[in-house]
Amino acid sequence: MSPEEIRARSLAATDTYCEAFEAGDMARMADVLAADVVHVLAMSFDGGVEPAVVLTGKDEVLGFFAGLLRQVSRRALSDRRVTAGADGDVVFVEAVGDAVLADSGTSYKNVYVFKFECAGGQVRRLTEYSNPVAAHKTLDIPLG
Repeated sequence: MSPEEIRARSLAATDTYCEAFEAGDMARMADVLAADVVHVLAMSFDGGVEPAVVLTGKDEVLGFFAGLLRQVSRRALSDRRVTAGADGDVVFVEAVGDAVLADSGTSYKNVYVFKFECAGGQVRRLTEYSNPVAAHKTLDIPLG
């Protein structure tokens, strides 16, 4: 497979994932996740370098998002800027997240950078970077 074909498959998987997240479509999200996918929430709430959360395997990743979908009534990833690496397997997505918390109607906005590592048209690893202070202020997550 050529690098262009690999890149096209990785971009398609990334786009499907983002659209499925916005729509709350767990089945479409599952279609592009590898069975052994790892999702890392790299932000730290204590100022350290260790990630806040590491989810391993499709079931754990989908379980996390199922809980998130119950807590958030609307999700949008706007101003998406997508960059694919030269080999085509790595895709970066920069976006502004705009969500509404279901129980309170509170708006939650954050900036994100997602690093998708793909193989065979599936997401094998997703590393998510966001602003922990924005999460702290809206979600009342302790810092420090």
